[in-house]
Amino acid sequence: MKLSAQSKIGVGVLAAIMVIGFCAYVFQLTQGLCVTGMSNGVSWGLYITCFMFFVGLSAGGLIVASSAHVFGIESFKRVSMPAVITSTVCILCAGAFILIDLGGIQRIWNMFIHLNFTSPLAWDMCVITTYLVINVLDIIWLRRGDERKVKMLSYVALPVAILVHSVTAWIFGLEIAKEGWYSAIMAPIFVASACDSGLALLMVVLAAVRKAGVFDCGRELFANLARLLATFIAVDAFFIGCELLTTAYPGTEGASHVLGI
Repeated sequence: MKLSAQSKIGVGVLAAIMVIGFCAYVFQLTQGLCVTGMSNGVSWGLYITCFMFFVGLSAGGLIVASSAHVFGIESFKRVSMPAVITSTVCILCAGAFILIDLGGIQRIWNMFIHLNFTSPLAWDMCVITTYLVINVLDIIWLRRGDERKVKMLSYVALPVAILVHSVTAWIFGLEIAKEGWYSAIMAPIFVASACDSGLALLMVVLAAVRKAGVFDCGRELFANLARLLATFIAVDAFFIGCELLTTAYPGTEGASHVLGI
């Protein structure tokens, strides 16, 4: 089968990206993870930043889908499938960045044979694996239309979705060596922020598939999702405001770290 001119260009672009990616990975293997922005002052570089970003994006989809079945919100059930698919793609991307951050594919085995359960990183690995399994099962049972199993799974999925972002926050919040990082409300801030970004991504996806003529959730449901997003943003702003006020009011050195000054 002969490829069209546009297909050849597309294949050429993808091949070029693969070559660039391979060269970048070899450069990282030879130079170390310092090339990702890690230093004495910055514990984690590009990969963990991207990991946090995609973990946050994955939240909104599963929370919306699970809430629809746990609380009986019939209108939200219409977007359960695109919501869970979005969540699954994002959590796979997040996991991929963790594997890359190891610095070498040969180190993956160490995650299993030297797993330290006193470390929040080990907690995160376990809860994200559970989260991924839940997403995959949710897609399978939604596709089959098995409402009973989906509802039962949702009672587990909702707290696990919240726990994923709480554990990610504890990775930072329990690192007391970094002044300004540890906070009792960092987990709620992470959960609220994840709901913001995840629900926003879901709305962007719904708008895109609607424009493509693939799926239309309806204007009323889209408006309800927008109102829910506005609520999430308000809650997130309240948490961050409390954190800034508590840290900045005493005039401690840690306030400058939180405020970025």
